[in-house]
Amino acid sequence: MYHYVRDGARVHARAIAELDAQLDHVAANYTVVDLETVRSREWPDDACLLTFDDGLVEHLEVVAPALARRGMTAVFCPSGAPVLERRVLDVQKSQFVLAASPDHDALARRIFELYPEGDEAELRGRWALPHRFDPPETVFVKRLPQDGLPEEPRRRILDALFAELVSDDERAFADRLYLDLDGVRELARLGMDLAGHGWEHRRLALLDEEGQRAEIDGSLRLLREVGASTENWAMCFAYGSRDETSLRLLREGGCAVGFTTEPRVATADDDLLQLPRLDTNDLPVEVVKSA
Repeated sequence: MYHYVRDGARVHARAIAELDAQLDHVAANYTVVDLETVRSREWPDDACLLTFDDGLVEHLEVVAPALARRGMTAVFCPSGAPVLERRVLDVQKSQFVLAASPDHDALARRIFELYPEGDEAELRGRWALPHRFDPPETVFVKRLPQDGLPEEPRRRILDALFAELVSDDERAFADRLYLDLDGVRELARLGMDLAGHGWEHRRLALLDEEGQRAEIDGSLRLLREVGASTENWAMCFAYGSRDETSLRLLREGGCAVGFTTEPRVATADDDLLQLPRLDTNDLPVEVVKSA
């Protein structure tokens, strides 16, 4: 599971040389398979499926050529709203806000200046949680503007922070950050697989059925716009979030494969709608350094 692949990034990213080293490691030790192989459950013991989330510009400019040089394919998982409406997703807004404000205690204070009615102690108890890659204070200031506050103040606060700290021109920022429709179509033309990633990259398990259906329908809309098949299609769960309602709606919508963020190796016994994925950070750093 990859996201950003860029040098000198303001956000946590895999550097281009690190991507090359990891792909060389994969090529030397695994058989890279495509989505159809996963759907058939006929993958070899050394199978590796590569996935790249969020539809970022470097996925076409950097990643696709690196894969092509090695004869590899991957699954690319763009969300609908950035591609079709050129909007910056809340997940990326929060990531760039955090990158622009390394003092996360100060960022928390600014959030509560914008949301004085909030009960900070109650919210900390709910959202200042341990995480594999972030300390609780970082998780706290990341989750509040993503989905930890009521919808209206959440969006207002995140938009204000993004304009203050990152950019007051969201459209221009989106154009620099995300692939457009032609870019996603080019990935398909190059032989890459595509998967849905929601409309606005929302946590499905926090939405009611109507909200979940909108996210899933947004995935299908983008796949249709790029000319990808919506029969036995694949869904990449934003943040890995899903519940029984999500799974029912996906089955009803003809979805055959789902990617979570559970960090382990998939087995033939796994539910294809809830496949685990190792993060790029799970590849040992020594491999990158020695490559």
